[in-house]
Amino acid sequence: MKDLQVNGKVLSYPNASDLIMYFCGECGTSIYELAPVSRQIGLCSGALHATNGIVELKEHMFVASTEDGGLREWLLDLPAWEMYREDPSGSIKPGKTYGTKVPATSSTTGGDVLHCSCHCESIQFDITRPGPNSSALHSPWPDLLMPYFENASENSADVKWWIRAGGTKYLAGTCACNSCRRGSGYDIQCWAFVPKVNIHKTTGNPLDFNLATLKRYTISRGAYREFCGKCGAVVFWHCDERPDLVDVSVGLLNAGSGARAEEWLEWWTGRVSFQELAQNKSLIEKLAAGLKDWGIRKSASG
Repeated sequence: MKDLQVNGKVLSYPNASDLIMYFCGECGTSIYELAPVSRQIGLCSGALHATNGIVELKEHMFVASTEDGGLREWLLDLPAWEMYREDPSGSIKPGKTYGTKVPATSSTTGGDVLHCSCHCESIQFDITRPGPNSSALHSPWPDLLMPYFENASENSADVKWWIRAGGTKYLAGTCACNSCRRGSGYDIQCWAFVPKVNIHKTTGNPLDFNLATLKRYTISRGAYREFCGKCGAVVFWHCDERPDLVDVSVGLLNAGSGARAEEWLEWWTGRVSFQELAQNKSLIEKLAAGLKDWGIRKSASG
């Protein structure tokens, strides 16, 4: 512990009985976690300036708490554990049904309303199903669907690309851009694209980004990210170019099916957003391949 020196405004949050998370109080980036008893430190790889040849993804832990396997379904070639790797009986083999040893958080507040919250639950809001107003806005194409290095982002045909599954779900995807990596502290950030009109405070009032401990960080001119100032959870990303469409951090969705919230989201499996800019290229290449394979398997199973 004495060899770790962190400059700047660092806040701490006990996200488990035996684990403390440290994050930047200015931009919310997760930096490292500390197990107080063993004094073991875990660095958040997204906050590192270099990872190739230094960091390698070796396994998944706490998969049971996802209820549906989470990202593990997209990286099947790695060992996975229901909880800690120290418990061999908790090893999860491909195709195994995920357990519920860790109780699921709350589900939806109703069939057409999905409750969302950060880890400390200071930030809480609801998402509603797509409706007529969900399409009453315009947005350029995201890199997730139209790679910026190959295509122009303007959406001249005004395609409502964020509405999926016959108007019942929202598009979701993974991102590996430097902004998301450095803003979250992790190499992979999962976003759901939700119209602002479908995001409400728990009081029923429209979202105005004035939620309890919510803090805003200006990434660049006209681009913003919000995070919880108490637990450090990434919450929103939005920009002036498309003010009526908000990126919601998928980890906050308390869906009954599990972490991927597939009853609300349709995941894009064609690519990882900004995968060409990924710092941990080997990881993102595996993720991109795993997503495509998962998409093929889901299509084959109907």
